[in-house]
Amino acid sequence: MGAGLLAILAAFMVDDAVTGACLLTTHGAAEQGARWLSHYGDWPALLLAGLVTVAGLAAFRKFATGRLLLLVLLAGLLTGLATIPIHCAFGRTRPSATVPQGFYGLRCQSRWIIGQYPFSSFPSGHTAAWSGLAGVAWFRRRRWAVVFLAVAVAVGWSRLALGCHHFSDVTASLVWGLAVGPWLGNRLEPWINCLWSRTGLPAA
Repeated sequence: MGAGLLAILAAFMVDDAVTGACLLTTHGAAEQGARWLSHYGDWPALLLAGLVTVAGLAAFRKFATGRLLLLVLLAGLLTGLATIPIHCAFGRTRPSATVPQGFYGLRCQSRWIIGQYPFSSFPSGHTAAWSGLAGVAWFRRRRWAVVFLAVAVAVGWSRLALGCHHFSDVTASLVWGLAVGPWLGNRLEPWINCLWSRTGLPAA
């Protein structure tokens, strides 16, 4: 955890430089790729693709793998969704916000800003979900974790490239996901096992 906090602090120190360097200012293949990653890296697409994959694994009688993927999927998504209260509490401006950059908390210019897009930058929910998947999978299926972490980095880049987040937002999300994901996975595992057994599907 200490290393994660140091990484976040270091990210704040180079925030403007790295965020500016990653920002795409021209239209082309890189921008299209960033938009694709940003769109399909969000939780609705991830949830749909994950559930379809779990169903496919069950259909091919890969029950243990399907049950594990369901655990990783739900714990990872909850890790990402858990960033919403943090967005609201910090009220950090996105790079594209029209007000001066900063952390505004719950109010700005005498009005409530809870949940408003321009003030929901810290941390990145997209990146937190994918790094949460990696965190959950790390102690269960290491190869999955490496793939999920690579996607988390790619999705994080896309959010920087499109001007949706600061570098420190993405860095904090990576730390959050890798720390919170395993904790959530451990607590959800008994519930997932119980849910799976109630469907009548074999455990393995």
